[in-house]
Amino acid sequence: MQTKRIELVWLALAAVLAFFFVRAGIEKVIGEPAALLPFQKSGLPGWTVYLTAVFEFVGSAALFAPRFRALGALLLVLVMAGAAVTNIVNGDLGYVWTNVLLGAGALLLAWQGRTHLLDRFQRDDRPS
Repeated sequence: MQTKRIELVWLALAAVLAFFFVRAGIEKVIGEPAALLPFQKSGLPGWTVYLTAVFEFVGSAALFAPRFRALGALLLVLVMAGAAVTNIVNGDLGYVWTNVLLGAGALLLAWQGRTHLLDRFQRDDRPS
């Protein structure tokens, strides 16, 4: 019973993070000025907006598949690291806390799914 409760907590965290990341991705795709401004202020090419949105969508979807949760979460950590750097460079320091909180939540999910991630890199030394 305890294991199911813990998995529900992880799933709830995944749902909350996915909500924020999918919403941010949609805002970028539809051209919401507030979502585009950081990219414009820092002089990033326009295609980076769409690439970031794709990362947000893919990372969010992966959070719901335990096998891919760690990879999706790490992708979202990278998105938040890039957002934090962009906000610092642009002088928009008020947004950095949001980047840190969302990145920390994604990092927690990456840690939670680490066994699935590590299983991918372990060699199978059993004889065929």
